[in-house]
Amino acid sequence: MNRPGAAVALLLGLTGCDYLYHQRTVYAIEGATLIDGGVLPPISPSVVVVVDGKITAMGRPSEVTIPSQAERINASGRFVIPLSFSQPLMVGGPGDLYVCDVNPVRMPAYKKYLYGRLENGRWWGPEELLMQKRPQQKARPMSK
Repeated sequence: MNRPGAAVALLLGLTGCDYLYHQRTVYAIEGATLIDGGVLPPISPSVVVVVDGKITAMGRPSEVTIPSQAERINASGRFVIPLSFSQPLMVGGPGDLYVCDVNPVRMPAYKKYLYGRLENGRWWGPEELLMQKRPQQKARPMSK
């Protein structure tokens, strides 16, 4: 194989690898009451679309188009709030949020009732949160 051919093959291979290993992460959180942490009144039901860790759309289901490749998260009867109230949820902003089983305005200990968390573009659902809450057991010495 000549050098130009090898360079083209390498370039095509690297381009293909990027497509395979760097697919976009898209989530759509549907049905929850959205409390943006800012000035907007709560929206119920709502849809929040997060692409690669950024909010690309949020609002009433009739106002938001959900991408076909989105992983849909059914949050009906729950509440969507920002991870930090100092950084309200807004289109173009980070998609770091909690999905709670209780209204955080009425229940200050809402973190005990988390259904899931979206942070840095990754969804932590009920199963993953449960694994994080379990205390790490100390290794027992092996008996002889």
